Amino acid sequence: MVRAHTSGVENVLTGSHSARLIIDVFHGSDRVMQGVEATDWTLEGDLTRDVKFSGSATFAYQSVSGESAVPKGTDGVFSPFKARLLLTMEIAAGGFSELITLGWARVVTVPSGVDYFADSHNFGRFVVASIVQVEFLGLEENVRRRGFRYPEQPPSLTSTYAELRRVTGMTVVQTVPDKALPAGITYDTSEGGRLKGVQMLWDNLGCVGVINSTGAWVGVPKVPGDPVGTLAIGPEGTIIDMGYEADTDTVYNCVVGTFEDADRNPIYAVAEVLDGPLATSGLYEENTTYYSSSTPTTQATANATVRALLSQSIGGQTYQVPITCIATPLIELGDVLEVTETIGFDPELDSVRPEAEVILQGRAIHYRMSKGALMDVTLEVQRSLA
Repeated sequence: MVRAHTSGVENVLTGSHSARLIIDVFHGSDRVMQGVEATDWTLEGDLTRDVKFSGSATFAYQSVSGESAVPKGTDGVFSPFKARLLLTMEIAAGGFSELITLGWARVVTVPSGVDYFADSHNFGRFVVASIVQVEFLGLEENVRRRGFRYPEQPPSLTSTYAELRRVTGMTVVQTVPDKALPAGITYDTSEGGRLKGVQMLWDNLGCVGVINSTGAWVGVPKVPGDPVGTLAIGPEGTIIDMGYEADTDTVYNCVVGTFEDADRNPIYAVAEVLDGPLATSGLYEENTTYYSSSTPTTQATANATVRALLSQSIGGQTYQVPITCIATPLIELGDVLEVTETIGFDPELDSVRPEAEVILQGRAIHYRMSKGALMDVTLEVQRSLA
């Protein structure tokens, strides 16, 4: 996806620049405060969480007519009972300036708020400034809070997108082909059941649902697509540090299945890797996982099931790469990014420059950024087990 931007901002982000987090506050459709800069802030996105965007910010509000910005119950500009935030980041360097829309959020907590007063002979004591800290969550929180009041089923099974729009009441962008819904769907009436139902619908499309910068639902395909951005290692790169992870606990090269036929007689099926570096007879040795189900009722279907599980174990493996890089507001959750490295580059030479080599490619499943110059990004990378 990558947040909307001009080509100029990419060059600015790799050099000396300033970044300001600016917010507009809305009560419903009414904008009640505009262009307030956060003096301190943290933003975090996590593709594995129910509510995937969160953060906190501190604002120093200078009073215009002696009013306070500290909320009191349901009243006040920043009251968590009604305040919605539009977050924008300004990137500036020299004469260049660009605004990047980060997205919408709901204020959920106001941990602190302090008013500063002045005394006037004519007007008495009045507020001159307010320091307010807020914590906020992405708009998935609206869906999470709005539960189903009773067990409910889709009124139509013809379109997953139509059902997503009905259940969320929000804009849903078609990012992959539509599918019909399977019969028998019943939404859970427990806390957070509506949001669970939304992700179940996205799962039917082979996606994880996220809310983008414009406040619309989009699907992040579970099978990563082509890269939409690059993080670079090297003298002119953006990566400061990159970790490494190797874990074999879930790399199973043998699957044992237990099933039953129509007469309740046991059926056993085994699938294993017979050659290559993951062969059960090789140096990796055997790492066995077990599976049981009532669905396969013949030996043939049982054999096919364990073969599919083995293929999934070997072919679906991923690992996570933690990266510290120069902060950028362009990355969105689910973006597929390349990590490149240029070896032997000498910026003093104007002759032939070596090409950057792609050393890995992964999906951004987590990021954390603050007022500092750096941010943390975690890429989920497909493991190569050939």
